[in-house]
Amino acid sequence: MKKSAYMRESNTLLFSAERYNNEDVECDVHLHPEMQIILVTNGVLNLQIDGKEYEIPQDSGAFIPAFTPHKFYNRLPNKNLVMLFSKTLAPAFSAFLQTHVTTGHIFAPSEISRALVDSVLPLAQNTVDLVSAEAVIAPLCRDIRHTATFKETNSTDQDCTLRILEYVNAHFQEELTLETVARAVGVHPVTVSKLFSKRTGTSFSNHLQYQRCAYGAKLLLTQKDSVSQIAFECGFGSVRSFNRAFLSIYGKTPSQYRSEQWRVKLLG
Repeated sequence: MKKSAYMRESNTLLFSAERYNNEDVECDVHLHPEMQIILVTNGVLNLQIDGKEYEIPQDSGAFIPAFTPHKFYNRLPNKNLVMLFSKTLAPAFSAFLQTHVTTGHIFAPSEISRALVDSVLPLAQNTVDLVSAEAVIAPLCRDIRHTATFKETNSTDQDCTLRILEYVNAHFQEELTLETVARAVGVHPVTVSKLFSKRTGTSFSNHLQYQRCAYGAKLLLTQKDSVSQIAFECGFGSVRSFNRAFLSIYGKTPSQYRSEQWRVKLLG
């Protein structure tokens, strides 16, 4: 059974924690505006980051920087904790990442860090406040910096890429083009396209379509609005374009997805 804890500020996710106990955690390649930590407490979890395969063994962890394409899956039964956290929870570590890129994502969490995680997030319905979230994240960030591997990078390109990705994440519901993003961050559209593809491994248009559909998938399960209303809220110009994009990503139309997921909920 999955056990969760979430903390938000307005519409921004500050911290979330989900425990998976010997259940299917497979997901397609995706990325988050938040940083991510995965701790394996039992068994082995398979992970792919930027196309590179990893195995996270028991009592180890993996760190995934913000806006980094990844997927994870379990070939064998395992138990793990998946945490997402905003850069505002770890300002010093976030500053370090502005001039360094992660080259080895597996790290060794200390016994103290693991004990703190289990103490702060032991149950299904934990209520996490800012102090608790920071208390969990800070020692883990120290473990990551000392036991994962990094290399220095061009801070100008890194900063520009992050500004591009953050702008798209904040404005994907609007009418968005390479030109509007380029004007917003102060670079040429070709630069936006190149930096975007280099960081995400996909094109600007494909990522924008995926992000809108992923948001639509959440709304389909949490809102009672019609499919057409959700289509426009996600940034699509028509229901037809929403249906076409959603079908290409999820293999079913938004209506089929909603009915199937609700059926699973009722039966579960």
